[in-house]
Amino acid sequence: MEHDQHEASEEGDTPDRQLSLEEVQERLDDISRRLEHVEQLIERVAPHLEEVSESARVIREAFTFYDGVVKLMSRFTRLERLAQRYSDVRRDPIGWTIVQVLDRSSPLNISQITAAVRAERGSASRRIIRERVQHLLDRGVLRVVDTDDERARYFELSE
Repeated sequence: MEHDQHEASEEGDTPDRQLSLEEVQERLDDISRRLEHVEQLIERVAPHLEEVSESARVIREAFTFYDGVVKLMSRFTRLERLAQRYSDVRRDPIGWTIVQVLDRSSPLNISQITAAVRAERGSASRRIIRERVQHLLDRGVLRVVDTDDERARYFELSE
């Protein structure tokens, strides 16, 4: 128990403090790396202990799965924060699709955004996408990203 309290105080945590999704993500990544190392040691030191090696592999896979859940939750909470902050954007299906596309992969230019919205919605006019992107820029939902590409502007979520 002393060790746990010492470790918690080193990292600035108290037993009652809730961790952010980013902190959980960092810890999961660290635990996954450690478990992979333990699994490699078991295989090297005692390859005949298949049951122990298999248990380590299953634990690592469980942490990998949980890591994926945390990443999904993080993305969901970010979209929910945006939806609450810019409630009118969610009422515009095309604008909201643009926000979701840029949440998954950004920065993107107008052509890339148009292609992604088309893939998701089935159709999208480049002109309409450009208008919606401009509206989202004006509202502060998106921002222009500085790049070396002088031919196109790239956009990402401002949060």
